[in-house]
Formats: sequence, structure tokens, C-alpha cells
Amino acid sequence: MKKEAGFSLIELVVAMAVLALIMGAMVHLFGGSVVSLHTGSKQEVVYEEARLVMNELKTTLRYADKDSIEPEKPTAATETFFYKGDMFDRHMAIGEGKNKAYEITVKWKDDTKKQLEITRKNITDSDTKVTVFPQDIKNSAFTYDDKFNGEFPIVAETVTLNNGDNVVLYQITLPIQYVLNGKPQLQTLTTKVVPSRDEEEDNSIEGQLIRAYKEILELGMKISDNKLKPNKNDLTANEWKLYNDFMDKIYGEGNRNNSSLTSNDVIRKYLVNEKYGGTWPVKNINGADLYIQPYCHLYNVAPTTSNIFIYGSKNVKDTSTNNWNVNYIYDMDAKSWYTGEKIMIANKSWATVKGEMQSKGWIKVK
Repeated sequence: MKKEAGFSLIELVVAMAVLALIMGAMVHLFGGSVVSLHTGSKQEVVYEEARLVMNELKTTLRYADKDSIEPEKPTAATETFFYKGDMFDRHMAIGEGKNKAYEITVKWKDDTKKQLEITRKNITDSDTKVTVFPQDIKNSAFTYDDKFNGEFPIVAETVTLNNGDNVVLYQITLPIQYVLNGKPQLQTLTTKVVPSRDEEEDNSIEGQLIRAYKEILELGMKISDNKLKPNKNDLTANEWKLYNDFMDKIYGEGNRNNSSLTSNDVIRKYLVNEKYGGTWPVKNINGADLYIQPYCHLYNVAPTTSNIFIYGSKNVKDTSTNNWNVNYIYDMDAKSWYTGEKIMIANKSWATVKGEMQSKGWIKVK
């Protein structure tokens, strides 16, 4: 009878040992790949988070009102940075867009100075968005200890152009850290930006009036939204100066009535007396000398700067007499004057007035 062949005990042990080594290597390789993939995904998430914050800051700072930036020249020791401005919100669909006003505050989230808190207040839409960067404090590359007091990510320098003009250039630096294949990695996003609003600023009579009115109304909205009895710490230096000047000129030194900052009649009174010497500026439109003045619907509604518009009157040169029946109105979007059958503008939003101008066939002044 033929004897059947088989594996000896030694052969089985050797085979199992070899198999165990192969399986162990595969598990190690597969596990390392999973960890590497997971870490790589986290890196992408952190980088995208930094990129979005960078785009937000550089875009809004580019369109900021230069005079609103405080401090004008932030340094590594700065703890809070503020500015405001406005920009067009629909570059890809111009017909549907409009200029929207905003305020940006960048500050340390807390005393650890490991995370930033960026608050964007949309004045036009009356909403606020708060972003913390980085969201996970483990990804923070901001340094802070007893000897080193933290380095603010926005600093400024003065640059002299070829034509001899000096401009303030702002550098934004956002460091991030993450772990890749078990090793700590550091990456830094940086950019430089110069506010360009001055180049686009409308310095016509109409543009100046709208900006002056908006500055006061935005101050009133800020105080009202926060229910402040403001002091120097609540407002920027420019806002504090405007607040005191407004109240002193309207009510006398030391007297205050915060609700007047959102009153059309009071704002107009302050502007005509303190900015224009008691008489609204005059402009010749379509052969007629008109007193150019602002109006905003603020009666029994939530205040909004989108309701500020400009009209012209042949007779009303100050605020002692109001005649809200007008036939010359400035369209801020078209930057043109229009005329037609008289419209009563009192207690009407800009959208309502513009609709009536169109329905009554108002024509553009050439």
C-alpha cells in the first residue's frame, strides 16, 4: 500500500510564521495608508479654512473706507483691528447686485491668543457672521507665552510710490499647523493689500452728502443694536469724536439723546448747519439752481442706510421749511439725476420712490 505524503509539524510552523509576517506587513502598510489619508484630509480642511478667512479679510480690507481703519497702522502688539466699507455683491450678475455696507472687527478670541475672532456685520442686510480661526485650537500656530505676548496677524507699513505718494500697505499672515505621517507641519498664508476705496470714491456733492449722512446713521444703528450708553471704549476714535460733536452741537455740551442719531430731521439739521454753514449746497441741474440735500425714511421702521437718497429743491435751502414734494431726484446706482411729475417722498423707502419714478415716466437729466 502506497504511503500518502503530507506536511510535517516543522513545515507547518514555518509556513504559519511566514504567513504571519506577510499579514503583519500588509496590516502595517494598510494602516499607515489610512492614517496618511486621514491626516491629508485634515490638512486640506485646515488649509481651506485659512484660505477662506484670508479671502474675507483681504477683500473687505481692499474696499474699506481708509478713514475708518483703526488703528490705522496695526502692529504685532495690536489686539483689536476695525474697519468698515461697502462693496458690490454681485460681480457675476450685475443687474441683480448692489453696494452693501459692512463692518469688520478682528480680535483675539481670548487671552490665550491662540485663535482669532472675525466679526462681519452686514449693515445693509442687518445680519452678523462670526468666524473663529482656526476652529480647532490644536491647529493654531499663533504663539503666546509669558515672555512673548502674541503676534497679531495684521500689520501695516507705509510705502512710497513712484509718484511720491505714500500709501499704507497691510500684510495679513495666517499660520496653521497639522500632523502629517506623525510629524508636525507648519504652513503660512500671507498676502498684502492696499485699501482702494479712495480711488473709486464719489467726490461729487451727492456722494459727499450720502457718505456724511451714512456715517451718522451707522453710528446710531451701532449704538441702538448694542443698546449702548456709549463711552470711549465702545466706539472707535472717529466714532467717539463724531458722537460727541453731534450731541454737543444739537443739544449742548453734556446733553445726550441717542435716538436722534436715527432721526432724519435731526441728522439733516446737523449736516446743514455743521457741514454746510446753514444752507444746503447748490448745483445747477437741467438749467435750474437746486439745493441738494439728503433724505432717509427712518420713521417707525428699522433704520437702514439703503434708504438714503438725494433730492434737489428750488426753494428749500435749509431745514427750517420742509417740502417733501419733489421733482428732482438723484439715482445713486445710475449716478444720474432724474426729473418728472412731482413725487411725495416723505416716509417712503428708496425702493418705493424709485418705483414711482419709473411708473410716472421720469426721464434722465442730460
